[in-house]
Amino acid sequence: MGEIQGPAGRERRVETGKRVFGKSQRLLCSEAPVEDFYAFIEQEKASLPITWMCTKLGVSRASYYRWAKPAGLTPTAIRHSELRAEVAQEFEKSNQMAGRDQLTTLLNQRGVKVSTGTVGSIMNELGVRARRMRAWKNTTVSDPSARTEHIKNHILDSQGKRDFTATVPGTRLVGDIT
Repeated sequence: MGEIQGPAGRERRVETGKRVFGKSQRLLCSEAPVEDFYAFIEQEKASLPITWMCTKLGVSRASYYRWAKPAGLTPTAIRHSELRAEVAQEFEKSNQMAGRDQLTTLLNQRGVKVSTGTVGSIMNELGVRARRMRAWKNTTVSDPSARTEHIKNHILDSQGKRDFTATVPGTRLVGDIT
């Protein structure tokens, strides 16, 4: 590699004269995979500082430590998986009618301390929604004693059949009040 150039120091020149940006250097050069760098750092960590090796090899220290000590499930994730079973059981017990707030109340009454946001996110993960039952509302009240004899239906012909043809425009109009 040639000397560092450019305003941010990220630009380098190769022997051919083409520019190679520092951020994409690992992508464009045919070097060893990052895991090989991690393995090298692991072997040499007794003799050289890890920070220095990561800097020289162009590897993030955090990603090296993530590779060296892979994390298992966090305590939050473990509790979340336990709560999934509780939420699913309570949801089925409520005949799939309880929503997030009701499930939270039911679980808290059983002694399982959980927040509504957690129950809501678990319900989203499980893909369940409460069935909403709406109350029946009577919207039309018919009055059988109402007098309708004076209302003339101008669409019916002499035989009582509906006739929508008109000789002059605008003489037979139809409307709907529903």
